[in-house]
Amino acid sequence: MDPITVSQVNNYIANKLRTDYNLRNMPVEGEISGLSHGGGHIYFSLKDSESIIRCAIWRSQRAKIDETLLENGRKVVVIADISPYAKGGSYSLSVRRVEARGEGALMAEFNRVRRLLESEGLFDEAHKRPLPFFPRRIGIITSDTGMAIDDIRKTILQRNDYVDLLIFPTIVQGPKAPASIIRNIEAANELNRNGKVIDVLIVGRGGGSPEDLAAFSDENVARAVYDSQIPVISAVGHTEDVSICDFTADVCAKTPTEAGKLITDTFELREEIMDRTRILGDTIRNRMRVEKRSLEDSTRLLRSGIESRLRELRLEVEKSVLLLRENDPRNIMKKGYAAVKDDDGRVITHVSQVNSGREYEIIMSGGWMTATAGSVHEQEGEQEETDGSER
Repeated sequence: MDPITVSQVNNYIANKLRTDYNLRNMPVEGEISGLSHGGGHIYFSLKDSESIIRCAIWRSQRAKIDETLLENGRKVVVIADISPYAKGGSYSLSVRRVEARGEGALMAEFNRVRRLLESEGLFDEAHKRPLPFFPRRIGIITSDTGMAIDDIRKTILQRNDYVDLLIFPTIVQGPKAPASIIRNIEAANELNRNGKVIDVLIVGRGGGSPEDLAAFSDENVARAVYDSQIPVISAVGHTEDVSICDFTADVCAKTPTEAGKLITDTFELREEIMDRTRILGDTIRNRMRVEKRSLEDSTRLLRSGIESRLRELRLEVEKSVLLLRENDPRNIMKKGYAAVKDDDGRVITHVSQVNSGREYEIIMSGGWMTATAGSVHEQEGEQEETDGSER
């Protein structure tokens, strides 16, 4: 037997599917998951407890669809045809109409947890803590192999490369994810209590289907986020995704990248403060230099004035010393002059004070002597007034 090609097999199966009457206008019940838009078309999956099938609402059919029914977790009935894709060996449902059927299991659990925690006050704004202005260490609870950690690290380090990032590798989807997330939140808080201060925690992951993100709507995970002593930013999925952790966290970021930006906004403020501090420091230093020069100039002027005054005073002192030296009796006596005292020790200042026959003390350079006055001669015109005593 000659072999056939893969394309022949796929084309054969595709033709069989297209011509099967039972695969046209099928009412299919399931829960919506992975809702997305692209090129004017709407894409999602329908799932039940055991299987999943991809669906598409083409742009030409959207006017016939009640799009308010399209919500992740909602249980619906779609009227659809089988739509095989021969090249890929796959098939999907081409949806013509959507009808409401009831709440899906995932959405039912989401709403139960949301109603419970809201009634307990875990969503109240009064419990929300502000992010620290200048965090130095940031804890990141997410998968260490996904895109989320790369986005967060890149966003933060591009804006600030001296912050310490502490990564807690975490399982973020599947049945083991809730316990892993809780364990790492508790580990971060234990480190914080033991002195390795963590200023803020980012808890989250990148985008995915509602099933992929379900761990972040787990009741115990949401409670662990609320109970954290470290402020928490919830960063789960894409902009349109919502988790219970978004409500119990202190801050909700639409994406992991936005979480990084929220943190680094405070770093930009810090840089601005540091810049202003540097400018203020430069201004103070410049002012101090100006004042120092002014003080030095004033000091020089004052010193110059003092020195000038001291020179003047020194000259005056030298003149006084010279005058005193010139009028020193000892120096005068060296020139041949003498001082005369009577026997009462009074200095004789005029010849009219001398009495003949009286003894006087004569002080001269080198010593003194006594002498008795003989005749006394007074020059005319030099007579001094006396007390009338006889000479």
